[in-house]
Amino acid sequence: MDSDETQIEQLLGQALAPYSHRPDAEGVARLTADLVASGQALYARVSAIPPGRRTERGRAALAEWSYFVDAGPTGRGDHASWNHARTLARILRNMLTTVGQQPSRVR
Repeated sequence: MDSDETQIEQLLGQALAPYSHRPDAEGVARLTADLVASGQALYARVSAIPPGRRTERGRAALAEWSYFVDAGPTGRGDHASWNHARTLARILRNMLTTVGQQPSRVR
């Protein structure tokens, strides 16, 4: 696992933590920005995998990523922002798995 993947794993841990560990509104905003920044690089890596070698989960993650990044949180308030960050994290986890399933020369 490279340093980018390690950073993403740490972000996933923060975003997918129990609700009782949810950061304040500013923390959620920072976490979301970090997820999006890390996700854009990972999105490029998954996009570079030939379509026939991507898993169904990888193909879905690419479509979901674009939608959820563009749409932003649905609703207002801290809860909507937290759920949005958690959704981005789940999509990132699927992209990370897709990259991990590729032969090392594709990574």
